[in-house]
Amino acid sequence: MMPRFDNLLLGYMLFRNLKHLVIIILCACFISSCNQSISYKRPQLLANFGSFECNTNKLSNVNYSNIWNKIRNGFCLDTVHSPRIDKEIKWFMNNKAFLYRSIERAKPYLYHVVRELEKNNLPFELALLPIVESGYQPYAYSPSKAAGIWQFIPPTAREYGIKSNWWYDGRRDILRSTKAASHFLRDMHRHFKKDWLLAIASYNTGAGMVGRSIKKANYTIGNKTFWDLKLPRETEIYVPKLIALRDIISNPSAYNIKLPKIANEPKTNFISVKYPIDFYTISILSETDEKIIKQLNPGFNAWYFLPSMQSKLLLPIDKIKLFNIRYKKLIKLIYSKKVHLVSKGDTLSRISRNYNVSIKSIKVLNNLKSDLIIIGQKLMLPVEQVNNTSEGIVIGGKNYKIQDKTITYQHIVKRYDNWYKIARNYNVNLKNLLAWNNADIKATLKVSQKISINMKAPILTAKREQMQLRYVVGIGDTVNQISTGFGVSRQKLLSDNGIKASKYLTAGKDLMIIK
Repeated sequence: MMPRFDNLLLGYMLFRNLKHLVIIILCACFISSCNQSISYKRPQLLANFGSFECNTNKLSNVNYSNIWNKIRNGFCLDTVHSPRIDKEIKWFMNNKAFLYRSIERAKPYLYHVVRELEKNNLPFELALLPIVESGYQPYAYSPSKAAGIWQFIPPTAREYGIKSNWWYDGRRDILRSTKAASHFLRDMHRHFKKDWLLAIASYNTGAGMVGRSIKKANYTIGNKTFWDLKLPRETEIYVPKLIALRDIISNPSAYNIKLPKIANEPKTNFISVKYPIDFYTISILSETDEKIIKQLNPGFNAWYFLPSMQSKLLLPIDKIKLFNIRYKKLIKLIYSKKVHLVSKGDTLSRISRNYNVSIKSIKVLNNLKSDLIIIGQKLMLPVEQVNNTSEGIVIGGKNYKIQDKTITYQHIVKRYDNWYKIARNYNVNLKNLLAWNNADIKATLKVSQKISINMKAPILTAKREQMQLRYVVGIGDTVNQISTGFGVSRQKLLSDNGIKASKYLTAGKDLMIIK
């Protein structure tokens, strides 16, 4: 009887162990199938993908006639075969018009974007990211208040040093936002231990969300990749869409896509500008359509280019020499150093406060060895002023009048506004702001109160009867706010801009203000 019992017991134990083994094998197969990308037939990619060190900064020494060839040779992300990518490729195939429009909009900026990525030794796939983000639209806004081709939200923009006020939004500035995006992506790449897909995912949804998703996925066996994570649906589409776009650009003919020829040379370039100048005057000096000037410099919200916000002006490369010659001539004619006549009670400290300049700059400009100044002494100040002149100037065979006029904009006080905040928002001196409104710093502000802001009108005028200004609608702006600010009627504002009703006023809309 005992041998029979032993045999039964042995059989039972073998059966139980076999059952556990089968369960383990099935689980392993299941996990393996979950982590494994599903392969399918796709055209062979032309770029050099694979696991290697990305060294795009070395491409600066290589001559490329076509920028697409340079971009392809700077692709660094691994090849992935997944139906999720295939789905996004089909989306682009069904929306070729969107792809072509995006590339057309990218033309003035693409060379500069690639150069910035090259300086930072980043994958050139990232030059395609603005297509996914915004279709390369500088004036694109999202419901989450993201703006520009890189779609920075306000908190991230501030973290990466992007300025923003009434005159300027650095998120839309091509140079500033591209530098910030490069630094952000480089930081995320380092944070996620050199995993580019996780870095790109974090650009869309935030490093915190990606980190939490990785922690949640840690109960399974094996290393976690982007493809194993449960992320917001937008992010789960975002990364495959970029890879799909990379695959299309790698071999466009395989997808029946015809990329426009773009030479690997700048069609536009940045030049340094020292003095504030309006876009109308820039267009006259450079003989370039004002619309093109605004398109190339989308960071500015109004009619003036302010070097204190961004000192690099982007112009068509064939117009730069002409602009520089005429600009220098105009600046010498209209700008001079402000001179202060020292009176009783003056000190360098007091003068520096009054003109909002440093004591050191006054001493250097006037070759002062000490802080001693005397009554009647004339001090040059590092403050540029427009000369009071009614002189005209001939530019390109046409007569223009130089003007030093100002307009008054009415700011409507909102909750939490204060004098310091308003002055900073409009880039004006606090002392001047208080003087314009016959107020002192202790004056209480009330919601809906109107505060006057003096702003410079365009420098040149061609004897136009009406002054034309420009303003880009921001998030939260209303027709009433804009019309009140500029002192024009609601109906005139809408009519002059071909807008049927106030509901069609959207963020990023470029308005013409006729006064």
